[in-house]
Amino acid sequence: MPESRNAKPTALKLLQFTAGLFITAWGFRAFLMENSILSGGVPGLSLLLFRLFELSPSLTQWLIGIPILVIAWPLLGKKAALASIAGSILLPAAIYIAQWLPVVPCQEPILASLFGGLIIGLGLGMIFASNFTVGGFSLVARMLNRYLGITMANSMLILDGLVIIATVFFFGPEAAMLAMLSILAISKAIDIVLTGLGLAKSITIITDKADEMREMLLEKLDSGATELPATGAYSGQNKTVFLTVIPRAKAARLRRNILRVDPQAFTIISDASEVLGYGFSHHA
Repeated sequence: MPESRNAKPTALKLLQFTAGLFITAWGFRAFLMENSILSGGVPGLSLLLFRLFELSPSLTQWLIGIPILVIAWPLLGKKAALASIAGSILLPAAIYIAQWLPVVPCQEPILASLFGGLIIGLGLGMIFASNFTVGGFSLVARMLNRYLGITMANSMLILDGLVIIATVFFFGPEAAMLAMLSILAISKAIDIVLTGLGLAKSITIITDKADEMREMLLEKLDSGATELPATGAYSGQNKTVFLTVIPRAKAARLRRNILRVDPQAFTIISDASEVLGYGFSHHA
């Protein structure tokens, strides 16, 4: 019985990974490649080389991605290596197969860049959520972090920046702006898949007026809250901290009421991507 319970999640993850591959590949071919839109990463570099020399993007991605994988191999554990192999080899294969899928010719390059990026981000988010990766620049960033001390985020920024600079040089600033738009759309879609839409807000309120703030939260907003005693580090004065989570639709009303009750209250409002516990059982 334990084996059958473990097999189901594995099968679902493989199905999700496969679906993510073909969604990514279709977004790449049907929107970006079909409409001559560039992007970041190794796929973006392959599009750049395709426009310059008409080299097959799938072949280019294999020629770039596989050597990167071999060089980065010592930094990867067995599990990460297998996950990277799957993405590095199978994504270019899916992009090759996607040439027989319907394309989306678009009169507006901005729409092609935006929707292509969102679809690619959806597919990549599904791949990452399945505990696989697509290798490429992320492995280069890991090596730069290991050997040069450059953070992963800065490394990715540098690598994507080089592709954008090359785009400006060969195709002009407008092509580069469309490429940046596609990168932003990809990043946002990945975030949505991995962390949700953020339909709830996490609220932290630090106030001197505990009674009035408590009444406002419980009565005016009909919201529960956790109340904690606190002390100002600089002033040494006693404070009260309220922690609560509310639907996004109530956020504007909450701001108005906080200002009414205590204009000096220190308030932090942030997205809550997932909320669990009493009264909450959903991805926000």
